[in-house]
Amino acid sequence: MKINYSFVAQTPLFTGSDESSGIVRTLRREKVFLKNPVSFESNFKNDIERRKTLMDIIFPIYSAIPIKLKSGNYGFYEAYSNKVKAACVSKDKYQFLNKLVESCSIVTIPEGLSVLIKSAMDKFSDDELIETVRSEHHYLMILLREYVSKMREYKKGNGFVEDDRFENTLFADLFPKKEIIKEPQEVEIKSIKFEKKFDNVPYFGGNSIRGYLRRLIMNDFCKQIGITKLNKSIYHQLFTGGNITESTGTEDIEHREKYINMCPPMGLLGSAIGNSTIEGDMKIMDARLRCIENNTGNCKFWELVELNFGTRHDDSKTEKDIEIKIEFDKKGKEKEVPTTQMYYQYENFVTGSVFDSSFFLTTQNELLISVFWRMMRCWKEHNFIGGNSARDAGMIDINIEIPENADILYLDYLQNHKSEILKYFGN
Repeated sequence: MKINYSFVAQTPLFTGSDESSGIVRTLRREKVFLKNPVSFESNFKNDIERRKTLMDIIFPIYSAIPIKLKSGNYGFYEAYSNKVKAACVSKDKYQFLNKLVESCSIVTIPEGLSVLIKSAMDKFSDDELIETVRSEHHYLMILLREYVSKMREYKKGNGFVEDDRFENTLFADLFPKKEIIKEPQEVEIKSIKFEKKFDNVPYFGGNSIRGYLRRLIMNDFCKQIGITKLNKSIYHQLFTGGNITESTGTEDIEHREKYINMCPPMGLLGSAIGNSTIEGDMKIMDARLRCIENNTGNCKFWELVELNFGTRHDDSKTEKDIEIKIEFDKKGKEKEVPTTQMYYQYENFVTGSVFDSSFFLTTQNELLISVFWRMMRCWKEHNFIGGNSARDAGMIDINIEIPENADILYLDYLQNHKSEILKYFGN
């Protein structure tokens, strides 16, 4: 049985990825083939020319970063690298520039540098600039180091050299020379072709949805039965999916069937028990955003994503009622306490974003189907998804029709077997 459903963001939504971008937490993404790929003739003759022009944006912005910020952060290289990467989460080249400049605490860019940046920006399309930075990010950061080293040879004091040596010709020797093959019939390619067939579109993983639903239905199960204590291994089998461990001698089919009879949600969601697993009878698809890239909406996904921020302040510096004791090491020196003040940013889906997904039930067992509908009812009552729920995020309006009394069979089963289930789980 396939059950399609959708949900609408009632507050901003967040689901984190494993990609590190400094202080920016990005959304989880998947590579999507575009129905209408982007393809056009580039303004550049080759990749090297495009790369040099791109450095006419990245290097001048780095050069405009306040000196105090660089000196206090080992040249600011790692932070700048993260900020360049984070700025790639932009809908166009102007937003990219704006994010990068603001994140580097740059108030104004000197006139000579601003002209160079503008000239380079005008040669790029939105997609070509952002995709090139994203795909060549690490190499560009290596080039940045080389640019800085090269520029030191031409610097006078703390100011920039006011002449044309800042142009690409200054750094020409940093780029490989393209070998010229002289053949009478050779046709010179005047420009390269830019193609974009894929995009990295944010989404909610089915596994994370499954994890949230598991916690909901297992918590409801324990409340319905009156279970108040569990062994740690049993707790993880119910609430987190268990862990594969060495054989416990209880992985036989009879034991697994008994386990499912005593905890029907286990038959729906499955779990790891000892060195084997109980395979669940429910499959959960990823929840995908309605957008142009997914061929399901009228907006580009960039329009449905925003960058939010938060701060953590070091209140100990302003505390008046409680004395903050100074800690000393064995040598009597004051211990260095890491600062707790922090500024961070995170991507989120905007309020009103719509997502589509599906459940597949691979069973005709009426009890397990009733468990499923009970789980959906619990989700409607606790209508959250993703992270940052403590920061006004994650609330959704779930569009799924639950048949009337669809969970009665399951609830009656629990009441009829309550004493047996309590004994089975040692309560």
